[in-house]
Amino acid sequence: MTHPEMAGEKDEASTLALIDPEQELTRGERLRFSAQRLLFEGTNDHHMMVGALNGTLLALSFRDDYGHHTYGSGVMVGPGLALCAAHVLYENDFYVKLQNGGATLVAQAPLSDGGMLLWTVQRMTLVPDSDLAILSMSLTSRYPEDRHFMTAWMTTRMPAVGEVLTVTGYSASGGGTVPIARRTRLEMFPQCQLGAVIDRYPNGRGSLLPGPCLAVDCAVPGGTSGGPVFDSKGYLVGLLSTSYEGEDKTSFVSHIWPALVRANTEPVWPPAPYPRPSMGSLLRLGSAFGVSIERPDAFRLCAPAGTVSLQYVAWEDSLTLDRIESLEKRLPRAPFAQGPVQLVSYPR
Repeated sequence: MTHPEMAGEKDEASTLALIDPEQELTRGERLRFSAQRLLFEGTNDHHMMVGALNGTLLALSFRDDYGHHTYGSGVMVGPGLALCAAHVLYENDFYVKLQNGGATLVAQAPLSDGGMLLWTVQRMTLVPDSDLAILSMSLTSRYPEDRHFMTAWMTTRMPAVGEVLTVTGYSASGGGTVPIARRTRLEMFPQCQLGAVIDRYPNGRGSLLPGPCLAVDCAVPGGTSGGPVFDSKGYLVGLLSTSYEGEDKTSFVSHIWPALVRANTEPVWPPAPYPRPSMGSLLRLGSAFGVSIERPDAFRLCAPAGTVSLQYVAWEDSLTLDRIESLEKRLPRAPFAQGPVQLVSYPR
C-alpha cells in the first residue's frame, strides 16, 4: 500500500466544536446506534487509516491553562459511554485537576468519511481493582449526517492462549502537547498491532494490574494506553494497560469484564427528549441502551454462606481455522495505510 500523501490523498479528520449541537436536531428526529465487530487487514509495520474504526476509537486530550495534552486512547461502548485505562487519568495530576475544575477532558473520534465527533467528559467512574475507567460524555460537535453512531461490541469470553488479538490505539507526536488556540491541529499515529496471547492472569498481576489481564506477544508505542483490543471474532475483549518495547515486546491487556459489573455509571447523553436510564452498571444498561455484550450470562448470581453476589464464570470458545476464515469474509475490515496521519480539531 502506498503512503496517503504519495497517492495525493489526505488522511485526516476535522470537526467544529459547538456550544449547543442539539440545535441541529429537528423535533422527533431519530438517532441510531449500532455495535460493530472488527477484523483488520495489514501487518504490524502498517498504521491504520485515521477513521478506520468509524468513531469507535477515541484519542483522549486533557485541556488546562498550559495547553492541549493528548495522552492515551479509549473506546465507545454505548451512547455517550466509553472505556479507558484508569492510569491515564492520573497523568500529570490531571485527575485532581478534572475534579476541581482545573482541566477538561475531551475525546476525539475520527469518522471514516473524514469527519470527527468531539465528546466532552462529564463524569468519570473508576472501576475497583482494575486499570479501567468508564467515561460518561456529551457530544460537543456536529451530529453525523445520517445520525448514526457506532460502538464496540464487547465480549465476556476469555481468549485462549495462542489466540491472536488486535491491539489498537492513538499515539500523539511531539509529546502530545500543543498550545490552545481557536484552531488546534493534532498529529496522531493510529496504531494496530497483532499478537498472540502468551499468558493469562485471571486474578491480576500485581498492584499495577490488579484486575484480570492477558499477556500478548507484541509491543505498542507509548501513549496508546487504553486502546481497544479485539479478539479473533472482532469483539472488544480488553484495553491496553502497558507495553514493553525492546527484546521483550510484551503488552498487557486488562480484560473488560470488571467494567461491566463492578462500577455504576450515569449516562448524560443523548439530550432530552431522548430517554436515558438511571445510574447502573454497563451490564444492567445492556442492549436496551445500546450497550452490546456477547454472553452477559457469564455473570451469575450465587449465594455462598447466604450472601448474594455476582460471579463471573470464565468461558472459552475454540476457534477453528475454517470458522475464522468464514468470519473474516463477513465482518467489516479496518484498512491500513503506511506512515503517520493527522487529526484536526477546532475547540471552542
